Amino acid sequence: MTLVGISHASDFTCNNTLLKTPITPFKEIHELNFTNWADYMSPKLIPCFNKLSNTNIRLSYTTDDNMTRAKVMTGASGFDVIEQGALYLPSEIKSGALVKLDKSKLPNWQYRNKAIYDKISQINDPGNQYAIVYTYGTTGIAYNEDKLKEVFGHKVVPNSWQYLFNPKYLKQLKKCGVSLLDEPEQVFGNYFHYAGIDPNTTSKADYERAALYLIKNVRPYIKYFDSNKYQNDFTAGNLCVVMGYSGDMVRAVERAKEIFPDTHLYYVLPKEGTNIWFDMLMIPKGATNLDAAYKFLNFNMEPYIAAMNSNYLYQPNAVIDNKQYLNQLMQDPNVTPTDEMIKKMYVLTIHSPKLQAFISKMWMYVKYGIEFTPQYAK
Repeated sequence: MTLVGISHASDFTCNNTLLKTPITPFKEIHELNFTNWADYMSPKLIPCFNKLSNTNIRLSYTTDDNMTRAKVMTGASGFDVIEQGALYLPSEIKSGALVKLDKSKLPNWQYRNKAIYDKISQINDPGNQYAIVYTYGTTGIAYNEDKLKEVFGHKVVPNSWQYLFNPKYLKQLKKCGVSLLDEPEQVFGNYFHYAGIDPNTTSKADYERAALYLIKNVRPYIKYFDSNKYQNDFTAGNLCVVMGYSGDMVRAVERAKEIFPDTHLYYVLPKEGTNIWFDMLMIPKGATNLDAAYKFLNFNMEPYIAAMNSNYLYQPNAVIDNKQYLNQLMQDPNVTPTDEMIKKMYVLTIHSPKLQAFISKMWMYVKYGIEFTPQYAK
């Protein structure tokens, strides 16, 4: 991989001179309780923050966002900072479970990517008052250029949802293997977006019509629905086109370069737009060390730090002025979308338990190809 500047994770330098806002260390050591997913942060960042700020971060690993949310909603989670999907923000904000950010304590707020924060403000956190963006990603299409050339007889870039939702293309792609995520929100959401329907529709009729379409026109040509093994199968050449999460697919593409250097794998964003999702950092009510919490949030908004973390996660960040630190891969607009591309994307919301149960039933019909008689679609 060709790298730009000092972008590689192994080249990380823990030095205040690289920071837009140099950290003033606490006179006495501070304790900070933080929860995040395992291996979801460059292992060099926390030791660097500890060293520069005279803090001891106690890291607890998240295994379920819903469990973290349950703790946060009590107002006594035991954490000073949490990492969590933006999907949970509306309910936590409504219940008063989060600390409203004092942006005077976040001098790096000026380096936020406004296009990203505007997107979050539309649905998840109006006015961006309660959380900062840790990282984000998209749902897109990964493809094997060589296998598609064999199928179509010429080079094809499947940069449209029609390659996954139109049987005209699926009938041909079935020969080399197609997979979709085993996630009803993603498959229904992106189908709705492709078909010109609100991805956050609450209409049961919309879901019935979508399920019947997918059962008839998509399900017969799909090798499987999966959200885990598809990465390895794609790298190994067992799939030629897949719907996948950007971080997963970029890692698969990079892994293939090392294992199968003659294979040409790529990740592309559909031209119609797609789902964009965000992972956030926030301060829960009951946090006992607000000073350290704000220092840590501001540290994560540092252009240099955010770039180093992106290079490690293979996921973009919501900070500007840091391209010089990003590796070449992260500068691909399919991986780090442009502001114009972001405007065409949509954000998912959480449905009511009753509607979610109905969607799950529709998904089972789609997943197992079960025909049914609609109750709501006329």
